[in-house]
Amino acid sequence: MSRTCLLLQCVFLESCNLPTSATRSLLSNSFTCPQAFFIFGDSLTDTGNIQILAPGVNSTTLNYPYGESYTFTNERGHNRYSDGRLIVDFIAQAFGFPFFEPILLQSDKGFQTDYTHGVNFAYSGATVIPNNTKNPIYLQYELDKFFDYKKALLSSPQPSTPLSFLPTAAYLIPEMGINDFYYAYSNGVSPETAIDEILPKSLKLVVSAVEQLHASGARIIIVGNQQPQGCSPSVLTPLRGIRTGRYDTIGCSDEHNRVNRVFNRKLKRALTKLQESYKIDGTLIIQFDFYNAFMEVFTNPAKYGFNPSNRFEVCCGFGGPYNYNGKVMCGNNGTVPLSKGRTQFVNISTALNPKEHIEWDGVHFTEATYKVIASFFLSGKFFISPLGFNFKHLCNLDFSQF
Repeated sequence: MSRTCLLLQCVFLESCNLPTSATRSLLSNSFTCPQAFFIFGDSLTDTGNIQILAPGVNSTTLNYPYGESYTFTNERGHNRYSDGRLIVDFIAQAFGFPFFEPILLQSDKGFQTDYTHGVNFAYSGATVIPNNTKNPIYLQYELDKFFDYKKALLSSPQPSTPLSFLPTAAYLIPEMGINDFYYAYSNGVSPETAIDEILPKSLKLVVSAVEQLHASGARIIIVGNQQPQGCSPSVLTPLRGIRTGRYDTIGCSDEHNRVNRVFNRKLKRALTKLQESYKIDGTLIIQFDFYNAFMEVFTNPAKYGFNPSNRFEVCCGFGGPYNYNGKVMCGNNGTVPLSKGRTQFVNISTALNPKEHIEWDGVHFTEATYKVIASFFLSGKFFISPLGFNFKHLCNLDFSQF
């Protein structure tokens, strides 16, 4: 069915919830659905790059029960920071594309790459600001790898990604900058200081990334803002017993969430300004509101199939008020401290009922959570700009594999 017919059918039936002028304007301007996605980011979008780059490194090795909820055929084992699929995996399935494989897979012997509909340049732990003490991978590094790939693609007689897809590809930069704040907090930096010293640098580099992609020919650029980091067990656990009165009504650290809100507000302003300057060449900057999408799930867990009593409880973890202990993470074993100087050896090799949990390992989310957020993204919910943008209706997407 053509997109125009789909629109007419929805208007007649009054059942598709199409908004208005934004969607109709995109159709009338011959919006072309993406035929490829180029993915950037960190562990929320990494489909295996860090596992190939640093195999066997303790901080990056993912053991069972990572990957327990979904079997990726023709792929290596546990290479995603979740019990199953990530948001980008649901995007691929909805569009009918193969899963977006990591760029490093092309140099990893024994595995056949499939870049026909895009490539993943995301690395777990990646920052926006270069930070070699914590992780050598940062946003500009990922961009440079993309530019190298594109250059090689254009000079190849038999490109793995059809060249015709480049002009209509979508470029996705989700929630980058979260790790900059996380590393700062782990070094004792306060949220107030993070706003003054880290936020401006991180924001400038994210905006620069959008500018560079546009200069390289990108015309559909999707940027997600930052999720509420103050709802993460990795942030909440160290605060227990230290600070009081700085939590919101559902138990998130509001002073940490404020950092994300300030970042998001400034990001929206900067990207809206860029969109205005780019509209002459038809560039579309899509802004997705990760913050309020996740807050919707945290605020109304039962509505999306999660156990309300498990709102912040880690599915794959051990100990503490949130079943999280940063000393021993999901899939690993070791000795964790208990009260009064006691210790206990634990082996975190099981995770029960991940579909009931929002949180997976204290830093990342369950497949069930990513499914909800992906459904929001693909169905036109929580878009900041353009208002009413809806991939599902514009591109006639199929959610049956969800």
